[in-house]
Amino acid sequence: MMKKAVMQFTACCLAVGIAVSSFGMAALADNSGMTLAGLSEKNTVVVSTTLAGLSETDSVIAVKGTAKASAEESADDTSESAADTAESSTDEAAETAAETSADTSVAETEAAETETETELVYDTSMSGETAFGQCDNYINVRSEASADSEVVGKIYNNNSVTILGQLGDWYEIQSGNVTGYVNAAYIATGEEASTIAEETAYNVATVNAEGLWVHTEASEDSETIAMVYYSDQMEVVAYEGDWMKVVLEDGTYGYVNAWYVDYDSYYSTGETLEEEQERLDEQWLAYLAEQEAAAEAAAAEAAAAEAAAAAEAEAAAAATTTTETTTSSSTSLSEAQSAVDAAYQTYLDAQEAADEATHQADEQLVYDTYDAAVAAYQDYLNAVAEADEIKYSSSTSETTTTTSETTAAAETTATEAAATTTETTATEAVQTEAAQTETAATEAQTEATTTTTTTSSSSSTTGQSIANYAVQFVGNPYVYGGTSLTNGADCSGFTQSVFAHFGISISRTAASQASGGTAVSLSDIQAGDLLFYSNGGGISHVALYIGNGQIVHASTSSTGIIISNYNYRTPVCARRYWS
Repeated sequence: MMKKAVMQFTACCLAVGIAVSSFGMAALADNSGMTLAGLSEKNTVVVSTTLAGLSETDSVIAVKGTAKASAEESADDTSESAADTAESSTDEAAETAAETSADTSVAETEAAETETETELVYDTSMSGETAFGQCDNYINVRSEASADSEVVGKIYNNNSVTILGQLGDWYEIQSGNVTGYVNAAYIATGEEASTIAEETAYNVATVNAEGLWVHTEASEDSETIAMVYYSDQMEVVAYEGDWMKVVLEDGTYGYVNAWYVDYDSYYSTGETLEEEQERLDEQWLAYLAEQEAAAEAAAAEAAAAEAAAAAEAEAAAAATTTTETTTSSSTSLSEAQSAVDAAYQTYLDAQEAADEATHQADEQLVYDTYDAAVAAYQDYLNAVAEADEIKYSSSTSETTTTTSETTAAAETTATEAAATTTETTATEAVQTEAAQTETAATEAQTEATTTTTTTSSSSSTTGQSIANYAVQFVGNPYVYGGTSLTNGADCSGFTQSVFAHFGISISRTAASQASGGTAVSLSDIQAGDLLFYSNGGGISHVALYIGNGQIVHASTSSTGIIISNYNYRTPVCARRYWS
């Protein structure tokens, strides 16, 4: 510091014109009056002004110049230079302090920002915990813990997830084949997750012995009802100590020793975007195949009905009937057939629009055009049914007319014959009385049949309502063990939830549903009845009959809930839960 002060002082001297010779040099000394080497006391002046940054004991000593400058002038100049130097030093110190303060402020700000950025810590304390999605439709799974990151998959309501870790408000999860981040607000954990697990679990016992008896009670001493073998699987409905209550494929309940089976609980899981697209593509192709088959069957049925109606009309034309009735029937039938043709063309147009939508990026458009195609197809079926009814009514009318004419002719002949002999008349009187008695009985039977038909029609309204309600969920996903009509169900979960909407409680599995309700002959099935299919060893699938030879069912994970012909596989039995 002292060296710096000397240099500043020398500069001031040069600025005011002080000549520095071999006898005019500047140096620093303390207040003791020490002289520099080669200088005498009479050549020095002690300046009492203290420079900024020097201690009170530091003084500046200036060497007297030539004889032209007096000691006083030298002292004044030296004082002014010292003052300037002090002022300059003060300014520099202030600037340095300001710069230092600014640097400190920037450093503190950067440190604060760094601290903020590193606040989020990846927490693995919940790693491995099973949780469940809770939503109305679906939850996006993202590549990073941000709503702006890429969507890599979806999980639906009550889908299970395994938590890998937590970053802020996001869980990193794995569900099926999809791994990524979901907002923690839509994930149920802890006790809530445990409750959901109990409600949605599909528990399965897999036999790990060569053979295992199924008992009627939870005891080795109870009666045996079946034998199951290695790797056979059964649904578990209760776990009672060392025994499990299970349901066999034929719907029979029994007990197996828990020591000889492996117990697993299955939950529905999410899917990647690729899996979702594959599922939608398969559903759409299956739907197109079903619709094409249904259209061909309907066209064949319509052609057969038209041929039959033409044959009946030709036969009726040969009989005696009124021109007015014939003209009226022909006109109505023609109009009905035109309506059928128009409805079929509308369906084909709607189907074409639905096909075109599959090539677009708008997923909602696919569902909208699909719904339109389904509605158009239903209109077509309604038109066919109306035409068939007109044909039936026309045929009945013509048959009645022919029968009346034949009866009238017979009565005329009988009357003429009666006039021939009294014996014949008496005989015919007896026959007439018998005929009248038989006619009365026939009319009574007809009335009873009409009453039965009316009652059946009234009760079948419930069955048709059930069928109409079920078809609105066509296109929704199949989820093994699921019972949601919108987010996914398996075959028996679908039928159970449909009937629950009408306050009808049925059991959970297809096998057990096949044992309830009222048995119905396959030749007498009506809309709303359940049809059951076998895989060769017992009941393996259930579907809801909707009429016109068709069923609606949760088919497979690749096709979802679809409409099929009821005999796409041979049904083994039918049950009715409504009345």
